[in-house]
Amino acid sequence: MIVTLAGHVDHGKTTLVRELTGTDTDRLAEEKRRGLTIDLGFAYLPGDGEPIGFVDVPGHHRFIHNMVAGVAAMQHALLVIAADDGPMPQSREHLQILELLGVREGTVALTKCDRVTPARIEAVREEIARLLAGSFLENAPILETAAGDSARIAALRARLQASAEPRSGPAEEQRPFRLAVDRVFTLKGSGVVVTGTVHAGAIAVDEEVHVFPTGRRARVRDLRVQNQPARRASIGDRTAINLAGVDSADLARGHWLSAHPDPGHASIVVELRVLDDFPRAVRHWTPVHVYHATSHTTARLALLDGSRVEPGATARAELVLDQPLLAKRGDRIIVRDHALERTLGGGGVLDNRALPGRRRSQSRLRNIAAVGAGDAGSALDALLEIGPVQVESFRGLWDLTEPEFAALVSGRPATARQGLLVGDAAWQQWHEALAAECRERHAGDPTLQGLRENDFDAVVPAAFRGRVLADLVADGTLEQQAGRFRPASHRAALSAAERALMDRLQPLLDQRQPPSLGDIGRELRIPLARLQGSLKPLVSKGELIQINDKRVYLPRHVDDLATAAEGLSARGPFSARDFRDATGIGRNVAIDLLEFFDARGFTRRQGDERTVVGERSRLRAKVR
Repeated sequence: MIVTLAGHVDHGKTTLVRELTGTDTDRLAEEKRRGLTIDLGFAYLPGDGEPIGFVDVPGHHRFIHNMVAGVAAMQHALLVIAADDGPMPQSREHLQILELLGVREGTVALTKCDRVTPARIEAVREEIARLLAGSFLENAPILETAAGDSARIAALRARLQASAEPRSGPAEEQRPFRLAVDRVFTLKGSGVVVTGTVHAGAIAVDEEVHVFPTGRRARVRDLRVQNQPARRASIGDRTAINLAGVDSADLARGHWLSAHPDPGHASIVVELRVLDDFPRAVRHWTPVHVYHATSHTTARLALLDGSRVEPGATARAELVLDQPLLAKRGDRIIVRDHALERTLGGGGVLDNRALPGRRRSQSRLRNIAAVGAGDAGSALDALLEIGPVQVESFRGLWDLTEPEFAALVSGRPATARQGLLVGDAAWQQWHEALAAECRERHAGDPTLQGLRENDFDAVVPAAFRGRVLADLVADGTLEQQAGRFRPASHRAALSAAERALMDRLQPLLDQRQPPSLGDIGRELRIPLARLQGSLKPLVSKGELIQINDKRVYLPRHVDDLATAAEGLSARGPFSARDFRDATGIGRNVAIDLLEFFDARGFTRRQGDERTVVGERSRLRAKVR
């Protein structure tokens, strides 16, 4: 168990730790000179049983940032209040910080009881009761102590030892490992050592860790847990890690060690509680200081609903950070005002995903509300009702392994595709939306030859639009030709201009060997390039069949020539000369037609001979 101390400056926190453990936690020369705790100090209670570590924190309001760095939610709080002073400003602020950071158990130590009368002690107890009313320490025991009073110190020590029990179970230890670094130093013969509290998961000797935010990798050479040699450390442990592969310059307080590389998060959504005694309403885009474990950065506080939050109220807010934090869902943060005069509030991280869209757009707010629905399963259900879920983003938010995510999805009406999870209901809605749009737009324009994938306006993510259209083609709802999609029943009508051109072409093309496009252009007095462009819609709508870039045919004459080829093939392989003689067309035109038949898979050429191998319908089909 780790005990974090809290309380006003000069209320005896450091003395109390020394009385309990025999260790002076003021290690800095300036601390000893001033008789004032400035930075974190650490000590351990010797003896049998569950080991107990102590984190001594500064009580002066100017060093609140160091106090916050020493607190973790799974710790046991020891709130220290001097009997002569009673509760003071930092008694209240430290208590508020402990609550905001999620500490849920603790003890109150009433120090300097040898300096006051019993009546004063009773009066201070009443003051403490008023301070603790409604807090997590409301029913905590208040133990009287005094420096040098071994009996009273023994009673406090016994109370802490009785509270010491394992703080994590298998489920917590399976989360990815994270440790917040609070100290970095070098030991001769060992190398770089970092210390901190394990905030999630577990780590063992010889495993690899990643340093945030530098991205460096290191190997765990050795471990100490609660100041004892160990092979493994888990959530809640006060841990020292001897690292190989990094220099002390690569690490600092505020860095993290984690099981996986992580770039951190430039913004986080929090359930922000503004303290009751904060002197003013908190406004949108207020500049603030943000504390997350041992990390600290400045930020802007963006309210997601409304323009202000009154003291004592709770609201969802997005912290737009000046430096990324390795903040995960469920982590606790502290927010202080820009002048660092007061703690503004704090709360739990709800979301760390980089969501697209405007900050207060309804779709974005719905997405944030969905992940605040409760557990991962409830959040997933709520998100699937909104739309596709980014698999890696969701897994990262909830720290889910692949098997855990697969188990979560199993049994739910959803399918993973291209890194997104899509609910079956949404998938069906997309099918219906695209099919309906295709029908309506073709009904509105009978001359339309089809829509390309990017022409659809229906709200279907681009990553899925092609797959939905392919499904609609596969089930016969749509047809696809030349990259365009149309209803299976739709046949594009000719426009007035197309019908007029077709009427002029009909007499010229109504023969087994129609003239070339060059001859037709001269006959109709249409430049060749313009004629070729004008023929494209007639070909795509099935009015003509393009043999090559020089010649087009009426479909019935292509059928007639295909019949001739089938008759020849029935007697065996045939040559171009055989086809020419059977159809009465010129040699060059016969070769053009046979090459067209080959290209469509109607005939197969072997040397100078051909055999019919395919269906005649291939000659009318568009090349896809």
